[in-house]
Amino acid sequence: MAELILYLASILFLVLVLKRLPPRVPERVLEQSEAKEEAGENQAEIKEEGKEERADKVAEEGKFKTAERLYLDLILQNPQEARLYNKLGLVYLKEKAYKDAREALQQALTIEPDNDTFYNNLGLVAYEEGNFDEAAQSYEKSIEINNSISSRFVNLGLAYYMQKKYRKAADAFEQALILEPANEEYKKLLRDAEEKLK
Repeated sequence: MAELILYLASILFLVLVLKRLPPRVPERVLEQSEAKEEAGENQAEIKEEGKEERADKVAEEGKFKTAERLYLDLILQNPQEARLYNKLGLVYLKEKAYKDAREALQQALTIEPDNDTFYNNLGLVAYEEGNFDEAAQSYEKSIEINNSISSRFVNLGLAYYMQKKYRKAADAFEQALILEPANEEYKKLLRDAEEKLK
């Protein structure tokens, strides 16, 4: 009986917390809070301390549903932690749940609007969806904030390449090579783009 009362109290608490969450929280938050009992995962088993590390670990292991559930729990407790929305967005991206990934990453950007990583990850979502123009815009914004990461230029170059904007692709690959001159993969990408210009 005490467990039932505790369970109902926790559901009520979750509902109250959800009402206070900023807009655009992924729709799965409500679904997950209701599905916890069905999934058979006892909340008490997962200590609050180290939950994010556990979520990161299970995400790396490819256990995306478990990682999703853990990140959603953490978001309910810390709705202003942008990095949690980012990590949740990456889990959704790996699950090919692009709409949810986009929503989570946009929420992260609402909290931290100048975070280059979040823009890069939003670009990854758009790229996976085949929306290469939007991907390029997100990568450009990421680079505008932080132009010291070579892989961001590669991402931008690939988005341009897919749009057949080979000159822009080559320029982006050149920038990546300035940052990592010995990278053979970047050299190959630049050669491929330059070949298309002939």
